[in-house]
This record gives sequence, structure tokens and C-alpha cells, in this order.
Amino acid sequence: MAAKWTDFVSGAVLTAAQLNDVLDNFQDIAIFNETQAANTGGGSFTTGSFVKRTLNTTIINNIGATLSSSVITLLAGTYYVYATAPATDVNRHKLKLRNTSDSTDTLIGVSCSAANNISATLQTTAILQGTFTIAASKNFELQHRCEVTNGTGSGLGVASNFGVSEIYSTIQIVRIA
Repeated sequence: MAAKWTDFVSGAVLTAAQLNDVLDNFQDIAIFNETQAANTGGGSFTTGSFVKRTLNTTIINNIGATLSSSVITLLAGTYYVYATAPATDVNRHKLKLRNTSDSTDTLIGVSCSAANNISATLQTTAILQGTFTIAASKNFELQHRCEVTNGTGSGLGVASNFGVSEIYSTIQIVRIA
């Protein structure tokens, strides 16, 4: 659905249709993340290739996307995506959004570093954002790659252990057309 923006004039009386058009702008979104139990680390992170990040929780999905085994299926359309994922003690790391239907990279994230320093734990968050258009339904994975393996169970994120769920990778997808 295309975004509908309306210019309102001060003092004007708004109709229900006008308000519905504005509210529709906020309905075309899906948010998925990785949720783990309190004190559960994000998992070991192994160097050598991009790995699929876990996405196991649907926060909202008003765009007709599906999530199965951390694979997101999107319908034809134009999308804006913002995704984040932590990495701990792995030196350089980067996110990408991979179109697994076509075996192509759709979006590439910014370069990050979480120095592998034995005297301290360093976690940083990789970020990916951008827009793309697909003409037919496609499958996507949020993928992450690191320079140095962290096999401690926290390479993909350190647990805070504050008695609430641990949240690691997250992706927000807005359908803009």
C-alpha cells in the first residue's frame, strides 16, 4: 500500500476517511526479533561465512509477511528495512539481508568492530538499513559474519540476566509501496 500523506489546515474539521488514511501509514509494518529466556546468551559465533541470525518472535506483522525457521517471506512491494544484531569479542562483523530465493544480497550493513580482547568483553551492534523493491514473493534471511570465532555462547550477544527476556537480533520492515 502506498503511503498516504494529507496536509491539514489549522481549524479544519477532519473526516473519518482522512484520519483512516493517516492511520493506515502506521499499519504497514512487521517487526521480528530473537527472544531468549533470561540469562541465555545469543550463541557461539563462528568465523568463515555469513550465518543466519535467529528470528523467533513476531512483535507485529501487518504486511502479510511470514516468519518460519528465521526466514522471512515478503510479498511483492517496496520495503524499508532497519535491522540490528549484537556481536561480542569477534573483531570485525557485518550484517546483510540475503534474498535466498534469488541467492542475492539485498542490503549490506555498516562495518563494525567488537575487539577480541581477553582482558575485557566488548559487544557492539551491527546495523543495516535501506530500501528495496521485489516484483514477486521472496524469502529473506538476516545474516551476520565475523572475523574471529567466539565459541563461548555469547558471540552472538551477551545475556544481561536482569530477570527479563534477552533480545538479540531484530528487524523492522515497513512496506512503503
